Amino acid sequence: MEEALVPHRDMADHAVERLVRRLSGRYLFVLLAVAGLVAANQAVIQPLLMRLSVFAPVINTAGRQRMLSQKIAKAALAMNAADSEGAELRRREIGEALAEWTAGHNELRSGKLNGNGALIQSDQLASAWEELQLDFDAMYRAGTTLIEVARQADRSQTDDAIAAIVEHEAPFLRKMDHIVKLMEQQAATELGHLRIVALGISFAIIVLLVGLGVFVVRPATRTIRRQVDQLEERVAVRTRELDDTLASLRGEVREREASEARNRQLASQLAHADRVESLGKLAAGLAHELNQPLGAIANYAEACDATLSAPWNDTSHSRMKDFVLQMRRASLRAGAIIRRIRNFVRPGAGNSTDVDMTALVADVVEFCRPEADRVEVDLSTCLPDEALPVAGDPIQIQQVLVNLIQNALQAMSIATPQRRSLLIRLTSANGGVQVDVVDTGPGLADIDPETLFAPFHTTKDEGLGIGLSICRSIVEQHRGTIWAKSLPDMGAQFSFVLPLVTQRDVQPVS
Repeated sequence: MEEALVPHRDMADHAVERLVRRLSGRYLFVLLAVAGLVAANQAVIQPLLMRLSVFAPVINTAGRQRMLSQKIAKAALAMNAADSEGAELRRREIGEALAEWTAGHNELRSGKLNGNGALIQSDQLASAWEELQLDFDAMYRAGTTLIEVARQADRSQTDDAIAAIVEHEAPFLRKMDHIVKLMEQQAATELGHLRIVALGISFAIIVLLVGLGVFVVRPATRTIRRQVDQLEERVAVRTRELDDTLASLRGEVREREASEARNRQLASQLAHADRVESLGKLAAGLAHELNQPLGAIANYAEACDATLSAPWNDTSHSRMKDFVLQMRRASLRAGAIIRRIRNFVRPGAGNSTDVDMTALVADVVEFCRPEADRVEVDLSTCLPDEALPVAGDPIQIQQVLVNLIQNALQAMSIATPQRRSLLIRLTSANGGVQVDVVDTGPGLADIDPETLFAPFHTTKDEGLGIGLSICRSIVEQHRGTIWAKSLPDMGAQFSFVLPLVTQRDVQPVS
């Protein structure tokens, strides 16, 4: 099903890629158009706004010109009726108003207000200013004459100057009102142009936004919706495939768990068989060791019978008590031997617990000593006085050590009795307990030590090659390591290390 979807998926991907390129071009066009509108705003609207911003002060200045002309006329009339001191005040008032009035007139005529360039000019304004100029010049000359004549106290010239100011004031005011109206009309006209341009730009922006929504956003939304639907379909298909795969994996896991359970059961059975085989090889020595306490019990029993048959005297009671004590000791010794055999050959592995390796090694040595005595091997130990606890199954650890001791005894069978010695050494270092089994046999020669621990690899004619493999499996289950090496002066050393536990209060192995 996945293979059938691949061509369709490729075609859809190519179509989406083409659509993305097309939408990208449209978006770029809209972006450039918006940039153009922004540039138009800076190039057209902003200058218009700046121009409109000076209309108000210009119109205000024009209105003030009317007020100043009226002020000059009033001051002139007041100066005619005032005394000499009042006339001087009016003369200064006329001078100040005339200077301000003249400066404002020149600024308005030139179009330069507060240092700005020519901003408000038109043909009608130019014609109106020409008409106004005659009345302005007449009033300016009359005002200047009035100031000069007032100093000379020439009454006739003063009256003529006042009459000229009064004569030309009314036309000046009428013409100035006309100029102000022309300025207001021009401001309204330019404001209308600004509104039209702003509306045009706003309309263009709206058109661009609508076009962006119609030609870019809507196709992109539809495409995204289709892609989401396709993605959901793919997710559903993939989910079904994953469900099938998960069901298959669960079946495989169950099969693997069942297989591992069978393997563990077979390994347990194989280890049990190996222990039984080891016990069979040690049977002769154990039988001899077991016959000694049994024979002692029989002898002491005959001694008790003989004592009971003889006449009873003062020593008979102490002799009977000693015979019974010796029988008890012999029976306990026989029971200990039988208990070791029973624990060693029981089928299942015990629960993991804290094991004192010092006591365990000593117990295994006593278990294997009869066989070592039978084959004339000097078995010695080097054990510490302190307890060395490890976490694990004591029976499995015993099996490892019994296998290593048994292999060492068999390896020394070809050596002379004087060279047959076996050392069991126990040391602790680096957080672990190391057990060394050192023999004086022929060594490993040219054999790779790693191959000795491979399953079904053996150097014996009657061996199966599973003993050392089981030893490695047990040691690795206990998070340990096992290895072998040849010694320089003949012999071999088999060693394994198990990690110590933090809790040191452990029970010795039975």
